[in-house]
Amino acid sequence: MNFWQRLFRFGIGITLGVALSLYFFGSRGCGDWLPSAQIRTTVVEGGLRLSPEVIQAHPELNLSDVLAFVGTAEVEFGSSGPRDTPQWYVLRGETASGSLSEIEVVLLDTASVVRRVTIQP
Repeated sequence: MNFWQRLFRFGIGITLGVALSLYFFGSRGCGDWLPSAQIRTTVVEGGLRLSPEVIQAHPELNLSDVLAFVGTAEVEFGSSGPRDTPQWYVLRGETASGSLSEIEVVLLDTASVVRRVTIQP
């Protein structure tokens, strides 16, 4: 058996392996265990509320807008304080003008509190 025959059989094996993997595991995402996804899940499942300062500065902002933003935003670990007590995280996202572009969330025992909001002009 020469090199090209081995390479051909190897290619067939790889193709079958990828096809079977996509068939069995195609609908499952692999990104749910990444740190950014874990923090977004913690923020949403632990409960979320707006701080009085945010409510006063942005009366038009409601909790459903913030929750929708958290679902699509990325956590900026360099700008966050994951080792502080309490932990706080900055979430940034690409949005249209007039909507949220950045929030700062503090993780507390009772609920997560949004303490700073930046709205895209």
